[in-house]
Amino acid sequence: MNALVLLLATLGAAAAAELEETGRSHLYNMEIGAARAAFSALDREAPLSPAGPYYQATALWMEEFSRRGGMAGATFRTGQYWSWKKIPPAPELDREFKQSVENTIARAEAILQKEPRDLDALFFRGSAEGLLSAYLASVEHRYYGAYQAGRRAKEYHERLLQLDPGYDDACLLPGIFEYTLATLPRSLRFLGLIVGIKGSKEKGLSLVERAVESGERTRWVARLTLSVMHQREKRYLSALTVLQELERAFPRNPFLPMERGSVHLLRKDWTSARRAFEEVLLKRSAMGPGFDLLEPSLVFLRLGESRLFAKDYAGSARELERALETPGAPDWVRAQVFLRRGMTNDARRMRPAAESDYRRAVRIDADPQTTRLAKEYLEREYTDH
Repeated sequence: MNALVLLLATLGAAAAAELEETGRSHLYNMEIGAARAAFSALDREAPLSPAGPYYQATALWMEEFSRRGGMAGATFRTGQYWSWKKIPPAPELDREFKQSVENTIARAEAILQKEPRDLDALFFRGSAEGLLSAYLASVEHRYYGAYQAGRRAKEYHERLLQLDPGYDDACLLPGIFEYTLATLPRSLRFLGLIVGIKGSKEKGLSLVERAVESGERTRWVARLTLSVMHQREKRYLSALTVLQELERAFPRNPFLPMERGSVHLLRKDWTSARRAFEEVLLKRSAMGPGFDLLEPSLVFLRLGESRLFAKDYAGSARELERALETPGAPDWVRAQVFLRRGMTNDARRMRPAAESDYRRAVRIDADPQTTRLAKEYLEREYTDH
């Protein structure tokens, strides 16, 4: 009988591991519905495990952050989301997300009370705090709360690494924590002065690289994290190499070619950038549900930018007009479109039209950077040299 029980437990663990991997694959292809279905099946297969509710919460956060434009590359790279206007999440989403996080923590704690050295329980206990930190920062804009949750995540995973130095999945969150603290935007650096916190870019990068090289659960999200870090360090070719690997693994994720195009914009390779954005439009049907999470007006905005900086002003005006004509284009895109169209009009020596567009960007006031540039170009004409 003991052998039968062991066999059934082994089979159950194998089925749960397969469902977890299947769900993550759907998640990274931005197939949120299919991912959630797999994670629901995982929860039924392993009802005491913290994995099911943790991944459900992850899917909810990724879907919400995508709809807010947070998966659009430049947001993570520049830390722009720190200064976005606070838009409350839908109450039902907020409730479901936080309940899933609470369930994750409760299940992990129940395991740890019986077995304090359970490695997977420690992993999910810390991961729940890391996910809560991301949500508090990117959705609720509660930055000190995000720091506290991030610190707890780091502590749980550092404890895990002390127990098993080879558990490389536990390197990712401490690495993100170290790097993020070391590269806080200027507007938040006062936080470090007040509470005496600081991080290390070098340590953060090293830990994330360990998760990339040897992680299992975190190997793909670690690669995305490393790509963003490479961009912030201006290692653009390294970032592109990582992104190409991710695109091969998750060809239905539309945010990956968008990210590739954004990196080419940083490299001032306007032709490659344009081709990447056009590729997203060409492949939209093959990308399936993932494309629904990508704001289509954003694609036209990026195409307009690629043509603007290549001094193809007629082409830029055409793409920017397509962005404005996209039904339901959100204010955070419209403000950037008016800024870029103003720059395009300035370059075409159409100053009155440019001033009108800058004023529209200022009135929308979607984010400080766009508003600041629009005000600057109202005072002085944009030039392309």
